[in-house]
Amino acid sequence: MDGLRSEVNQFPVGPTPDVDPTAYAGSLQMTGPASTISMGGGSIIATELSNPSVLQSLDEIEPSAEFEQDAALLQDPAFQLPESTGDVDSEDTISISTSTCAKSLPDPELGSSLLAEFLVDFNTVSPLYRPHAIAEHIRICYEGLSDGTAVSWASTYVVLGIAHRCRAMSNVATPMDNELADYYLSKILPTVSGLLIAPPSLGLVQSLLGLTALIRTSSQLTPHSGFITSALRISQFLAYQNTPGRGSDSSQDDVEQAHRVFWLAFIMDTDEAIFSNAPTTQRREDITAPFPEENPHDSLGSMTAAESNWKVNVFALRARLALIQAEAIDQLLSINRRPSTPQQIASTAQAFLARLEAWRDNNLFRLKPVELMQLLYRSDLLHVLTVEASYFATVFRIHAFLALNQNPLANPFAAEILARLATRTEQRAFKDAERLLALLALTPHGDIGVCW
Repeated sequence: MDGLRSEVNQFPVGPTPDVDPTAYAGSLQMTGPASTISMGGGSIIATELSNPSVLQSLDEIEPSAEFEQDAALLQDPAFQLPESTGDVDSEDTISISTSTCAKSLPDPELGSSLLAEFLVDFNTVSPLYRPHAIAEHIRICYEGLSDGTAVSWASTYVVLGIAHRCRAMSNVATPMDNELADYYLSKILPTVSGLLIAPPSLGLVQSLLGLTALIRTSSQLTPHSGFITSALRISQFLAYQNTPGRGSDSSQDDVEQAHRVFWLAFIMDTDEAIFSNAPTTQRREDITAPFPEENPHDSLGSMTAAESNWKVNVFALRARLALIQAEAIDQLLSINRRPSTPQQIASTAQAFLARLEAWRDNNLFRLKPVELMQLLYRSDLLHVLTVEASYFATVFRIHAFLALNQNPLANPFAAEILARLATRTEQRAFKDAERLLALLALTPHGDIGVCW
């Protein structure tokens, strides 16, 4: 080895060629503080670069506050990696400091109020959680007995964040409500990596869907479709595991709630597909979860009038619409649909429009927008608005598909295509748009969740 080293050291080493800046075609443009460096004839003057007044010493550079926070985080023992990877198990979960997360909780009185508003204004129609289960979970977090996992704290922040979103759309709304909702959203986003590698569980699916709901009702442009896709796949995996005959013990699992959460994920996924012109994540024929009950024993999913016995199961109604949307995407709007003639495609489109009209034939849509406003609480009226908007988007999408020469690649919600469609004299979805706008005129406006 020593002989080889001495032999290599005797090899002749030629001088390293310098890079000539003038060899590059075009000019070098710089912005910001670096733009003050002098340029002459396409070459950088070496004397100016060597001047101490131009280049600041590294000792004089003060780190930013963000850098110091990141450095402190990396030095925190709670975030250090193990000394060896031999003790790391793929089933291990990432834990978060309970004391740190507990500081983000409001006082117990406000926390109880927010939980109640979440359950009444959001969870009643969109049954993300079983009420007693999430109430017990938040009580454990307040007592400092949380297991510290990302899923555990994300569930708590989801409830608090959505509650503030609902407050922002109420009669007593303040600008702080949306800011606090965004605050809890910002507490969840850094834990996304921990959520995505967590073991499959109902709580994980609920956290991902709650995170999506917070993002979709904010002005932020954070991508969220991946969270829906992950939640739907995990939910379907859990459904397969709980299928009789697969050898799994589901006696300890809340299978009924798991089915509800699956349909919530399916509803969100079809909505994204309608607006984004993308295929759905879940195929219709692969669904194993039973359809939501019309009259469940706990009334979750149902909406009741403020001063009468009038009631409608909006959750089941929305699930039926999602099934029609998924079939329309697969059989009509997909680029991989079965080969058909233009006449056959037009006939299929008319069949789906007829199914949508039949779906709409129920007590909820027979009422005029003014009657709905007098009948329902404001939070329930907003739920009706979201269902109405999803229905209109589907009808508009099919009519636009026919108007755009049956081109499945054309997204009618893109700005340039909307401009083209606006020039047409015949608008077949005009009546549906008129009803949606009449309902929208009765709801709150501004920087609130329902508008986004």
